[in-house]
Amino acid sequence: MTRDQAAIIMTNALKGFHGKFKRMYGQLCVRVDDKTFLSTGGNKILSEITEDSYELCDIKSGDLGEIFTRRSDINAILFGCSTDTVAVSEKADTIPVALEDLAQLTGSELKVIPDSSAANILEAISDTSVCLIKSTGVIAVGTNCRKAVAGAQIVEKACEAEVHGELLGGTVPIEKALADELRKDFLSDYVKRNEAPNAEYVTYDEEEFAIRGSIIDHGKDLVRHDLSYGSWGNLSVRLNDDEMLITPSSMDYFDIRIEDIVKVNIHTLDYGNQRIPSTEVKMHAAAYRNLPDCKAMIQTRSNAISVFAACKAGFALGGGELQEMIGDVKVTDYALPGTDELSNAVVSTFSDTHACIIPHHGAVFYGPSLDVVLAVAEAVEMKARNLLSFDSGL
Repeated sequence: MTRDQAAIIMTNALKGFHGKFKRMYGQLCVRVDDKTFLSTGGNKILSEITEDSYELCDIKSGDLGEIFTRRSDINAILFGCSTDTVAVSEKADTIPVALEDLAQLTGSELKVIPDSSAANILEAISDTSVCLIKSTGVIAVGTNCRKAVAGAQIVEKACEAEVHGELLGGTVPIEKALADELRKDFLSDYVKRNEAPNAEYVTYDEEEFAIRGSIIDHGKDLVRHDLSYGSWGNLSVRLNDDEMLITPSSMDYFDIRIEDIVKVNIHTLDYGNQRIPSTEVKMHAAAYRNLPDCKAMIQTRSNAISVFAACKAGFALGGGELQEMIGDVKVTDYALPGTDELSNAVVSTFSDTHACIIPHHGAVFYGPSLDVVLAVAEAVEMKARNLLSFDSGL
């Protein structure tokens, strides 16, 4: 990879920090080749970094160079600092995990290391990709920039849950055995799904082609609107009485192509020789089978909603047009991702609302179209932020 190619990759990855709400300061570095890495340098507002500040560094220089040198599987390193990551890092040496996406990255506990020395970082990330640094913030590593960025955002979200969850009585940690199992499944199964560079060709008409394109566009908007990160979350559209189209599992929303969208029979869950569909394919299919007015669904992992999910709490919308449209945001019983139990819990909760929170997980919304459902998801996230007193000025 050349310096210019690395710069493009970094610039695109940094777009994930929109500066829309709380600001995160930090530094992003990416391996260029065996001799150099490219760095944004210093401690800057990540959403405002431009290519003018990028620095080419000797891979043998400093703590960052040592990490790249000793871990050939790491191609991107991100340091992030926000008010909530710092506050949580000062609480203890380990933080119990209350959200499934963080448990997938780090198991039942998020480590806190005393400083940012290469030795401490390398020890902490020997079995994870993220950790906190005492009184400093978060470090996230990955095989590419997007994974490092998503890791940092997931840790930031979990820290926000710890801070703002105090208004709801505190977060509820995931049981250790369950969290460790989520981590194990993530490493052994989830990250290896859909690794083939190309999907089998599937025939479809112009109408279905347009729907597939719409799912891809709305998936990107899910990330752009801070409703999900990386490959987490999922979207689907009812195609007809027997079939739906759904996003593939474990694929970055900006990498998904028309042929990657999966057509699934909502009765049998058969999808033939296509990409593997989202882990929540059962939940989507069950909703289409049982809810006649369900034409599109989106599952989000947004920050304020995740506070409620970490605290196993729902909330009332307090009247107005949004409540008339969808009802209150209720919390489901907890069940493991991708199970019949979770599908039943969501469909049952949807009996008198179009929006529900899954404990430790996120939220699910349904409606007449992806446009409407995405708008509702964003409006509900903003309501949750207001209820939790998120400060957009930080």
